Amino acid sequence: MKITDKLFNPAKKAYDSWAPFILRVIVGLGFLIHGQAKLSKGPAGFMALLQHLGIPQPKIMAWIAICTEVLGGIALITGAFVSIVSVPLIITMLTAMFTIHYKFGYSSIKTIGLDANGPKFGPPGYEINLLYIAALGMLIAVGAGKFSLDSLFAKKTKDIGPVNKELHAAI
Repeated sequence: MKITDKLFNPAKKAYDSWAPFILRVIVGLGFLIHGQAKLSKGPAGFMALLQHLGIPQPKIMAWIAICTEVLGGIALITGAFVSIVSVPLIITMLTAMFTIHYKFGYSSIKTIGLDANGPKFGPPGYEINLLYIAALGMLIAVGAGKFSLDSLFAKKTKDIGPVNKELHAAI
């Protein structure tokens, strides 16, 4: 059995655990909320940020990032294609980490002052990026867990019988 088969084939995962379910819903909500925030503020602001960072084709890359976060978040929440969807989400986190957050150090929370309204925070470091990457890596390794569409896909694959499995794999 190839490692890619183990990591990216929903039929090779176990779906009886609550831990991946909880992890994927929380991580999925995080991505969905971040993607929706970019949309609600207008993609032009995110495009300008990417252009300022020297990212090539900032308009296209902004839409790719937004769609990856929104659609990837929805896929994680529903548990659909979790191992596959996690790869572009990891790439998004690595890109954010090395283009924006890395220069601010590890910590995601930096108190830089205090006023009558409470603490003031500086730019976040790459801690959150690493946490997202670690969570996505775990989901790739263990699967989507309970209440996932992947578990339904895996059940259907197991139910089609040994003769049809080869035909199904070829489709």
